[in-house]
Amino acid sequence: PNISLNVSRGQKRFEQILNHLKKHPGQSGIIYCLARRTCEDLSAKLNARGFNTAFYHANMAPKERDRVQEDFINDRIPIICATIAFGMGIDKSNVRFVIHYNLPRNLEGYYQEIGRCGRDGLPAEALLFFSYQDVTTYRQMFEESEAVQVQKDLKIAKLNRMYQFAEAPVCRRKTVLHYFGESYDKNCGNCDVCRNPPRHFDGTEASQKAMSALIRMEEKVGINMLVDVLRGSQRREIFSLGFNQIKTYGAGKEYSFEEWQFLLSQMLHNGLLEIAYDDNHCLRVTETGKSILFGNRKVQLALPPQPEEKAAAKETIKRQPNRTQLLRDELFDQLIALRRSIGQKQGIPPYLIFSDATLEQMAQKRPVTDADLLYISGVGERKLQLYGDAFIGATREFIRKKIQDGQNVPGSTFLLTWDLFKAGHPIQEIARLREISPITVISHLATMYERGESVEISDWVSPEALDLIQGALSLFEEPYQLKEIYEHFQQRFSYEAIRFAIADAKRTEWQQRR
Repeated sequence: PNISLNVSRGQKRFEQILNHLKKHPGQSGIIYCLARRTCEDLSAKLNARGFNTAFYHANMAPKERDRVQEDFINDRIPIICATIAFGMGIDKSNVRFVIHYNLPRNLEGYYQEIGRCGRDGLPAEALLFFSYQDVTTYRQMFEESEAVQVQKDLKIAKLNRMYQFAEAPVCRRKTVLHYFGESYDKNCGNCDVCRNPPRHFDGTEASQKAMSALIRMEEKVGINMLVDVLRGSQRREIFSLGFNQIKTYGAGKEYSFEEWQFLLSQMLHNGLLEIAYDDNHCLRVTETGKSILFGNRKVQLALPPQPEEKAAAKETIKRQPNRTQLLRDELFDQLIALRRSIGQKQGIPPYLIFSDATLEQMAQKRPVTDADLLYISGVGERKLQLYGDAFIGATREFIRKKIQDGQNVPGSTFLLTWDLFKAGHPIQEIARLREISPITVISHLATMYERGESVEISDWVSPEALDLIQGALSLFEEPYQLKEIYEHFQQRFSYEAIRFAIADAKRTEWQQRR
């Protein structure tokens, strides 16, 4: 459920990949390609645009393949352009995306490959590009193989099912789960179809135009030529073949090239058209198609979904990140960089230090003491000892810089108070420098003491008062109201004493849990 499934036609796929990588800088991902040459070329093009990528395929020397795999596991290279040979046996939890540059040969392979992202449970994205050329290439590979005909037919049937998945204007997750025999009635809400539900219309006239043009061209053309004729293209080949003379030349200008491809694909899957794979992949009108072309039968088609770019723009307008989100994202990036640096120094994969999910919590909670860090999921005593100082130090430094720059970091102002206190400034001086009351300064110090820092609390609460106040805490509900406790003791103890007594009780409770 955490993997967003998205499918797009192959037009401008490189530009779409660039847009994705620009929106998610530094993220780890795999781009699967059909051919070895495509892996190498795509990696080179992305590197030329400033992205750190490598390619991987079975034709490489074993040592080179091992090096690329190790670089990927250790976050030295975040993006791999690979054939399906890559990824087996890799347990890397922080892969954020899987892109299929070409249509996978079957749904089994697709399902396995997208499962290599988002293993930490955080949001991940699977983006699939497809085109008719992919289908043609696969079919040729299958036909030229030495497999028996039954095996070839099975591979082709699974390929066709994969293509139907890419074309179908139905919830992606629902389609995949149904294919594997799982019942899933609700739409996932996390795929391109669910985000942009298709609009249906009476596609009878459009279908009739397409089939009429096809028959007038004696069913000797493929999809691209048919679309060009319907849209009135000025291609030289159209004029040399005389297709500009047929009645339906230019009859479909109301649809774009991509929209016609989308409509024709549905006509194929609805059984109006078929592809003659044994005759240069030319289109044929089926008996079902003829019943619509020459009879009274109607057909409903889905209009192409709204382009992803427009949907993304709307999403951006709806979800402008607030200041807290921006702070979290910036700190998360810094923690990712710190993790990578530690991993390189220690010679271990970064995700073994802390998972992305743990770093996300750190960026959100901003732990500044050992006690804070131990409350983060994925942090135990051993990792606290090994890495606590580094990540707490990085978080503290991030907060200090933001506050010094005049930015408000919610819940972290006490850190500046603590810095001044550790530097030897008295309470009144800290209050003056920070433009806050002395009572607030003491409250900040109590907070840091509660979280495990060293403060001489006897300056504010005597051992006798400590015992009496803590002994009475069971009479009150958390969060404790200082005034209630103050009045309970008939103003015998100061607010500062009560505050430190509560902090000491919570500190003791935390230490006992350890």
